[in-house]
Amino acid sequence: MPKITDRGIANIYTKLETEQRTNPSVKIGQAQALEILAAVGDRSGWSAASALKELQKPGLTQQAQIDIAKKGLSATERRDLEKILDAGTVPLEPSARQFLEAVIGRTSPQPPNPPVGNADLKIQGNQTSGLSGFAKAGDSIEAINLSAAPSGRLTLEDTMVIGKADAAGQFKNAKLTGDQAMQEGDLIRMRARHADGTAGDWVTVKAEGLGTADTRNAAVAIFRIGLTDAGNGKINVANINASRQVSEPGAQLQLTNVRTGEKTKVTIDDKGSFPAGFSIPGKPGDVFSVAATDGKNNTSFATEVGKLTVPGGAPATGDLIKDPALHKDELNTDGTPKFSTKRFTGPLFKDGVSPKDTQQGQIGDCYFPSAISAIAQANPDALQKMIKDNGDGTYTVNFKEKDWMSGNYKDVPIKVDGDLYVRSWGGPLYGATLGSDKGEKTMELWFPLVEKAYATWKGSYNAIGNGGMSSDVFQEVLGKDGQDMSIKYANPDTLWKTLKTAIDNKQPVSAGTYGDDQDALYTNTGVHSDHSYSVLGYKEVNGEKLVTIRNPWGETEPAGNGANDGIFDLPLKDFQKLYQTLMYTN
Repeated sequence: MPKITDRGIANIYTKLETEQRTNPSVKIGQAQALEILAAVGDRSGWSAASALKELQKPGLTQQAQIDIAKKGLSATERRDLEKILDAGTVPLEPSARQFLEAVIGRTSPQPPNPPVGNADLKIQGNQTSGLSGFAKAGDSIEAINLSAAPSGRLTLEDTMVIGKADAAGQFKNAKLTGDQAMQEGDLIRMRARHADGTAGDWVTVKAEGLGTADTRNAAVAIFRIGLTDAGNGKINVANINASRQVSEPGAQLQLTNVRTGEKTKVTIDDKGSFPAGFSIPGKPGDVFSVAATDGKNNTSFATEVGKLTVPGGAPATGDLIKDPALHKDELNTDGTPKFSTKRFTGPLFKDGVSPKDTQQGQIGDCYFPSAISAIAQANPDALQKMIKDNGDGTYTVNFKEKDWMSGNYKDVPIKVDGDLYVRSWGGPLYGATLGSDKGEKTMELWFPLVEKAYATWKGSYNAIGNGGMSSDVFQEVLGKDGQDMSIKYANPDTLWKTLKTAIDNKQPVSAGTYGDDQDALYTNTGVHSDHSYSVLGYKEVNGEKLVTIRNPWGETEPAGNGANDGIFDLPLKDFQKLYQTLMYTN
């Protein structure tokens, strides 16, 4: 340690040096530099704490901070700062070095990280210890990691609260967690939410100071990229799920036609999607290799993300059984399908039936996979018995239909083959089995075939893909009357008793949230409006009643719930606030 004369500066530096011995990543950043300068504040009777408070005043420029420090700088303290800069054992971040040098007059202050933001929110400094800046007093700071979000089902507004501005309007060391945790070079989208519930404009910053290098390349949601033949040798390229990202804003994708070798590059827009009207040369049946760069990694496009195939080309194998029509959103304006089919021949079951098997696809039928997952939890045998492999490439799925005159249920057998509509990358467009294995010869088939049979019975994927009630599905699978209960107006004790009784009696249970007009209610909760969830169980921990819930996406949940598997525990009071209808069987 350099021999520092001033006691206050020496105490601070000794502490930093001790921490650095056990944690080599410890550095002197802007925050530590301010503490050192506060110890220089032996002026006007100020204590170091008073000086630090003065230096941290909201809105104070770096030049103003330097001017304050210079006023009390003695010759001894100047020499101590020179020792820290020239002979110190604790590394300094470039911004902190530049700051201290400016105080002793070596350079003019030119902060490498000037404040970024708007009237509602300003971000200042790098993010070594988290995001820091200024907003209105009491504002909540919301953020989403745009570099991590494309891999999941997060929309641009699926933020989490990472901090709160204090009485002076300052927030410090705010961090995203879990799958959203920041890495060097990540793009972080933030805004301030005011006490009245309104939110300010978005601010996007690049995370800096978190590592020695930016090693995370731009993630690409290749399953969201759709290719369609536009005619005249052109292929339209679009985000088939435009409310979510294909990649991070500013990322560059290169699509290479495997047949011709022609390469086309495109820059992702500020919404994380393709520019309107983007197309590439090609024809039906062409395969395109996709690579990406964030400007730092994979700039040569040598590493491939995956491959996409344009629907069409060689005739598909003839249908064994006519497939239900696509949802209207997956049809071209002339009524022709945007997606082709692929024959899946994998096993019906792998290790039986699990509530974790179901994964909702592109279609708006959350009520169906949430119901099926709830049945898998309560009565897995019923699902295994309802579907039969006929041994000839076809399957029979047996539903139940109520005779409203007699009140009895009759069997409705629906026959389907293994053909499923697929995305351009090859995985199922609609329901699938959760997990990375989406291969046509290896994916577990029971859930996507049950969903296909349901669409066949009801008339099309469009017929089942515009919302519904899980209680109806319970009825049509189990042959038991479905029940619906209003959650909002229920007595909490009655709600808890109803939920416990249903689960203890092995009855499937689902819960639906409020519609899109109540979006504000779900801000930063990790729960989504206009969505259906399976209720898998209940528990009491230290006197608190908790409901165990599953998102049929197989991901996306409240922050801090461990693995992002869509399964989470919600306090009963929050369950009653966020969910509208409880569905079960009698």
